[in-house]
Amino acid sequence: MTSRHGLSARSRSLVVAGLLATSTASLHAQLAPRLSARVSLDELATATAALPVDPALATLRAQLQSMADGLRQAAGSDADTPVDLVGDALRGRIVRAHAAAARVQAYETAAAGCQAGDRTAMQTALAQSVKLLAAAVDSAKVVPAIDDVQSMPTPESLFAIRAGGGPLAFALTGSDLFDSQCPSPQVRATAADGVALAHQPMLTGALPARLELKWPDVGQVPAGPVVLHVVAQRKVFLLGCQALPEATAVVEVVPAAHYRVDYVLEAVCPAPGEPARTVALGRGTLDLAGAGASVSRNVPTSACAEPSAYRLSASVSSAGGAPSAAGPFIQPAQASITAGLPGGLTLSWDPSVQAVFVRAGAGTCKGVR
Repeated sequence: MTSRHGLSARSRSLVVAGLLATSTASLHAQLAPRLSARVSLDELATATAALPVDPALATLRAQLQSMADGLRQAAGSDADTPVDLVGDALRGRIVRAHAAAARVQAYETAAAGCQAGDRTAMQTALAQSVKLLAAAVDSAKVVPAIDDVQSMPTPESLFAIRAGGGPLAFALTGSDLFDSQCPSPQVRATAADGVALAHQPMLTGALPARLELKWPDVGQVPAGPVVLHVVAQRKVFLLGCQALPEATAVVEVVPAAHYRVDYVLEAVCPAPGEPARTVALGRGTLDLAGAGASVSRNVPTSACAEPSAYRLSASVSSAGGAPSAAGPFIQPAQASITAGLPGGLTLSWDPSVQAVFVRAGAGTCKGVR
């Protein structure tokens, strides 16, 4: 019999059952495997296999393999036991291996499209982060870990910071970084030797899996590795808030990008009854510092009163590297010349104002800010 709402009791039961089945299926599709030694080992294997073939990553590969071997040996028959149910020493290994794998996978995503110099800085930060995770021996019922450093507001993995830049907002993501029943975690930035930096980040927000920070004067931090130390607390019954093992992450501070562009501008000058000749109008060097910078130079064209075309050539070098040649680029005399250069630079010649321009685009490497 059909109810006044248009569905029989049996139909309603089928609809409810279908919704429950769909909800259950969706729930199962979203849940990640419960963390265990075997899960962390699989994550390490996947992350290591995805690393590009690069001699500079050989030490990192060896470190990841050493972490995996140590975890496999320590886990023994407990490889499939959930992390919450194993001993403190094994728990520390599982959590830190998981964090190391996550940081490696973040690097693999962020390094796409980066130039060699930026990749080197990112690799240095990654290797130091994994080294600290592998060397940590503190064990506890709760082991905080940082698995990523992310820029804000766009959440992209961050491995290096350019010196001389403006304020930086960033986040540390991981596990057990904050207990709302306890004071805020202590966050401290040091050089690689453990000496505290003169300019420190400030904590602006905290959740168990995410700390948000602001670094107003990060531009004054000297170039080199920076270790971020987090000491969180956890409320323990009858004992109050107790300090947990330290969690760390490393970012590399690199010098501001500097480009040198050497250009040559020539005119193609026709002459009645004679072959067209090429006349040098000017040559010079333009220096740029930092993404988004621009510079120009006026070049008189009086040496060729009625050119038929202009030719523009250039070579680009960055941070003392070998120069890369570009051009010549040729356009009719009435048209402007605009060409892309290595390093994300743009070179142009505007005959209407008789000037050569070079502009540095926004940084294309997601892992460097």
